[in-house]
Amino acid sequence: MKPKKCILQVRLSDEEHAQLQQLAADADAGMTMFELVRAHIGRILVRNCQDERERVAMLNRINDNLNMIARCVNTWRIGALAVEAVSHLMAIERAVLELTRENKE
Repeated sequence: MKPKKCILQVRLSDEEHAQLQQLAADADAGMTMFELVRAHIGRILVRNCQDERERVAMLNRINDNLNMIARCVNTWRIGALAVEAVSHLMAIERAVLELTRENKE
């Protein structure tokens, strides 16, 4: 094991401190808070909030456009064109769902 030279100082509220102590106590083999923190290094997923906001905004714009197209198709019901538009809408929906699944992983 490599020697530990770096020090991490963190200010916690009383509630956060109690929560961390409880997590450590609940962990297997009664870990200390420090062991718990070390054990989770590299396992915690940190998301870029700005990227997440941009992605949600983009999905909202796509959703708005899809709703306008669907409303138009449902209102005018132009036979074969409506069927084609609905099939394209379904393909877009599948693609958007796949993108959201990939981003959750």
